[in-house]
Amino acid sequence: MPAKTFDSDVIQLVNSMSVREKIGQVFLMNFRFWKQSETNNEEIVNEVYHTGTVKIPVAGVHKINPTIEKMIKKYHIGNVIIFTENLKNTDEAVKFIYDLQNLAVKSNGIPMLTGVDQEGGRVTRVKQSVKFPPARTIGLTGDTDLAFTEGEYLAEQISAFGMNLDFAPDCDVDSNPKNRVIGDRSYSTDAETAGKFSLAVHKGLKNKNVIACVKHFPGHGDTAIDSHIGLPKIKKSKSRWLKCEAVPFKMNIDNGIPMIMTAHIQYPALDNSKIKSDRTQKEITRPATLSKKILTDILRGELGFEGVICTDAMDMHAISKNFTESRAVIEALNAGADLICHPLEVISADDIPRVEKMYRDIEKAVEDGTLPMERLDNAVMRIVQLKKDYKILYRKFSAPDKKDFENTKKILTQKKYQDFADRFKD
Repeated sequence: MPAKTFDSDVIQLVNSMSVREKIGQVFLMNFRFWKQSETNNEEIVNEVYHTGTVKIPVAGVHKINPTIEKMIKKYHIGNVIIFTENLKNTDEAVKFIYDLQNLAVKSNGIPMLTGVDQEGGRVTRVKQSVKFPPARTIGLTGDTDLAFTEGEYLAEQISAFGMNLDFAPDCDVDSNPKNRVIGDRSYSTDAETAGKFSLAVHKGLKNKNVIACVKHFPGHGDTAIDSHIGLPKIKKSKSRWLKCEAVPFKMNIDNGIPMIMTAHIQYPALDNSKIKSDRTQKEITRPATLSKKILTDILRGELGFEGVICTDAMDMHAISKNFTESRAVIEALNAGADLICHPLEVISADDIPRVEKMYRDIEKAVEDGTLPMERLDNAVMRIVQLKKDYKILYRKFSAPDKKDFENTKKILTQKKYQDFADRFKD
């Protein structure tokens, strides 16, 4: 398969960037929670273990604060993932997403990918609209037209806020009944069916000009451990993988899927090489997210994928309990990942030195060749080209007004959404 080609203006733009600007483009940050003592929000949404050690009271982030503004401007943050905590108040959420884009454009002229996990079922971030049934329910109908419609409706829901990327559909095959993290998020226990239904959702999202991202490559369906809390290992042969987990991904690749998310899983039949854990000092089987064999040789080389490879969240324990923040990011980029989801957790002004350290660590890796500049440039070009392809790169953003707020609410409460959901009631 010929190498990925990029438009001349994309190449020129990337070549004009500093290394720091390039790092910002490969980062997909979240501003989900903020240290409660640094906000005007008196409601404590949760308590989180910050950097895995100290439990801190936090509130949901509804608007840009001075530290977030400084971080986007100074570190040229290129992309943000949105959570329910950011979307609680519809008007504030629309303004928040606009402000993110405005800051990004002021920083280096490049708008953000603003993504969200809006799958339907239990993975639904937009609470102001109708919740659609889980993937399994739709898959059991045998009607892929319903999946296409769901894709269009999911796109409308997130576009109403100004988001342009949906981390959906789930492309996993539900092949392990003990799997709690996937389960009904999968369209089927049958690989072909999972492929057909995920493809239909992908096409529905694309029809509304929203970027679809299938997940979790090379397949998270046959695991009994949740990678949020541990590092799963799949003991299947490559031939069995090709006949099962690979099938839905290949179907979507052959139909132009623009983005694929990785899984933090070990798959020795695909890559049995070892890597030393910084945290435990033990040799472990290299996780897929950090595997060049899996992401470059197999996903790109054998399956022919030329879109953006996005990691699953790097603060999930499968990665964070084994590797330091900077090493995990550098290993993932070298493996072939382009977009790094949650490279580090930022919930306070006190975290800015950690951000600075990560940027310096990556800059040093580029300088000494640990991370080749060519690899970083290729990742950035794929992201910028994707932004151009979906009419994000040169988009002009206008500050939302009362009419925009009312229109968002009107979109989110359309009767057709409830009619669609009602079709699946017993």
